[in-house]
Formats: sequence, C-alpha cells, structure tokens
Amino acid sequence: MATLATLRSLVSNIVQDSSFDNTDIDGYLNRGVSEIAGGLQSTLGSFITPSLPELFSISTVTTDTSLASVSMPATYHRNLQFVSNSSGQEIEIYNSMIEFAEDYPLMDGSGSVKSVVVQGNTLYYQDIPTVAETLTLHFYRLPVDMSASDGTPDGIPLHLQVPLLVNYAGWQIFQLIEDGMEGQGVNTIRYKTFFNEALRTLELSIPFDARSLYLGD
Repeated sequence: MATLATLRSLVSNIVQDSSFDNTDIDGYLNRGVSEIAGGLQSTLGSFITPSLPELFSISTVTTDTSLASVSMPATYHRNLQFVSNSSGQEIEIYNSMIEFAEDYPLMDGSGSVKSVVVQGNTLYYQDIPTVAETLTLHFYRLPVDMSASDGTPDGIPLHLQVPLLVNYAGWQIFQLIEDGMEGQGVNTIRYKTFFNEALRTLELSIPFDARSLYLGD
C-alpha cells in the first residue's frame, strides 16, 4: 500500500521544482483523494464517477419533534442509499427536493417518518414524529486526509493509488508551472492523460450491478 511519504517522493521526482514543498504536494494528493471520492466527470459517459466502495458507511440521526429536518452525520459525503426507522422498516428516499416539496409543500405533517430527501448536508423528513425517532442511514462517507508520512489513501484501491494520485498531483502542479504557455503544456496534458486512464480503470473496476446507484447522484 502506498504511503503518503512514497506518493510525495514520486510526485517530487516528477515535478523537480523546489517551489512546491512537501506541504504543497501533500495538499494535492489529499485533494485528489477527495475529488475522486466525491465524483469526477466520468471517462465512460455523461455522468460522474461512482462512489468508492471502501467508503460505504452506516450511521444514525435522531429526528426532532418540532422540525422537519436534521443535519446529516458529519462524515456524510454523497449518495444516500438506504434509510430505515428504528423498527427496521425502509423509508422512501426522494430523488430531489423539488419532488419532495411538491408532495409536502408545508412540511408540517405529524406522524411517523415516511419519506426523506437530502439537500446539501441536511436530511428533510415527513412526517414529523411526536416522539424522536432514530433513523439508520447508508451512505458514502468523506475520506480521511493523509497527514502522517505513513498514512495511506482512504478508499482508493491499492493497485490504483500510485497511478491515480501521483498523476493527479503531477497534472495539477504542471498546470501551474506551465501556466501562460501557448495552449496546454506538454506535461499538463501528459499527466492529465495518465490520470484519466487510471480513472477509467477505477470506473471499470466498480461492480456493474452497483452503477445504477451513482448515475444520478
């Protein structure tokens, strides 16, 4: 498994520019993990790349008895997949706030939670329970940044850690180095191409039966 120190060294050897120190390079590597986890323009079609399976998470929230919303868990990143009440009964998840608001324009219903929708980092629900309920949520969490030199990329498959992150950092750094040149610089194009090739491999490695879960997230 590639450590932060290893990835940093590989990027430094490629860039060979002392104006980019370890802190700068670490920032690009962590940003790469975050952007991949959050979803990028797919190399396979007009949609964003899938959630990383290793970042799947289960957590809970507690509803309020006077509000129709509650903050999502601090670790929430994307793609709410499943919600159940304290009895294990599945709750409907709406695809958009527009659809949710059409069915619940006042959001003032009283009773057990029947439906939810995520807007930003807030979970809206209807109806509003008279007694607080615990809802169980399945979603994909935020990746944890690498900070220690022996830290490893959270959620990135082992075989793609180097080709994804080293090429991502190289691409981003060379964009700055070659800024102002006529057209895109040679190295910018080179490492962007390498990154997209690795990203395509990542996408194809996601099980096919999971792809319907991310096409619209």
